[in-house]
Amino acid sequence: MHNRVPSLSCAAVVAILALVTPGAATRDRRQAVCSGAPCIPVDSCPPVKALFLSSNPSHRQRGQQLVCGREGRRLKVCCASSNVTPTPSPTPITITPTSNPGGNEQLLPSKCGQSDSVNKVFGGEDAVAGEFPWVAALGYTAPGGRGSPEWQCGGALINSRYVLTAAHCGHPDFLFGYTLTVIRLGEHDLSKTRDCSQRLCLPPVQDFTPEQVVLHPSFNKRAPESDDIALIRLNRNAQSNVGVQPICLPRAGLDVGSFLAGRDAIVIGWGHTERGRDTQVLQKVALPFVDLATCKRMNEGETLVNGQVCFGGRSGQDSCNGDSGGPLFLDAAPGTILGVVSKGGACGRPGVPAIYTDVASYRGWIVQNLRP
Repeated sequence: MHNRVPSLSCAAVVAILALVTPGAATRDRRQAVCSGAPCIPVDSCPPVKALFLSSNPSHRQRGQQLVCGREGRRLKVCCASSNVTPTPSPTPITITPTSNPGGNEQLLPSKCGQSDSVNKVFGGEDAVAGEFPWVAALGYTAPGGRGSPEWQCGGALINSRYVLTAAHCGHPDFLFGYTLTVIRLGEHDLSKTRDCSQRLCLPPVQDFTPEQVVLHPSFNKRAPESDDIALIRLNRNAQSNVGVQPICLPRAGLDVGSFLAGRDAIVIGWGHTERGRDTQVLQKVALPFVDLATCKRMNEGETLVNGQVCFGGRSGQDSCNGDSGGPLFLDAAPGTILGVVSKGGACGRPGVPAIYTDVASYRGWIVQNLRP
């Protein structure tokens, strides 16, 4: 659904450019076809980007029809939910400000960020089964409601009833007719019915439907994909086990750079790998922190605001397409979520970090929107 997912080097934008004829990318000539929809970089419009990356030829053709120009080397597309036939969603979507000034700290778990796994190796490799028990896979049903869910976003369990993800993974204008239908916990290899490592076999996965999606009220208003954070309320409580555990939230206002003190953070997901394909096995990669001022210089043309944080810039190591909403965290006991995968340019491009939502900036909003 959106720009990014943990992976190794992935040149998704290059692949997209190859699908579009040069004539179709002329900015002025194609601007009028947007008919009121914004003409924005394809990396900022996950639904159209998903069309280009689809294995379905008709989806790719539809993506070509939405090209409206270029911004330097970046393809631009008409981005609005009206560009596809919408499918009504049964999930209530709430755009809510702070709703409970008293807070709901008591709804956060006393035990979080715990993992029983060992032998952690980073750098864009398969995770170990059960290594990151807070990860969630978000499945979407295509327009028309046919076929199996497509795992297009990620998230992180923060208590037994809520998953933290990116707002663009739940906002109708960014779904283009797709419907969030399943949230899966305890998953490792999407192709297997039972996940085992050398040490253990995980319990069966737990599938949930979304009872409610709570979007941040300023999402996509201060800047493209600003305040890109959301809560998904599950239809029942998750059951804790070796494969399902919540991650810890950071304290409000935490300075991520100072907190890490030169240490890398970890990002995980099932998105594109260096081969340009979604992986079936959960991936992990270690990424360095990049301060916001440096990130602005390295991401020319991007408008960055407070509440965003940057990681990456190493060649071949990045988050990439397919795991938007997934967690970025410090992998030390207890595991603490620092970022939510939001957006970025060509995956794994040297010197260009990706952009994440700074979770510490939103702790108050998160806690105040939890319900028992």
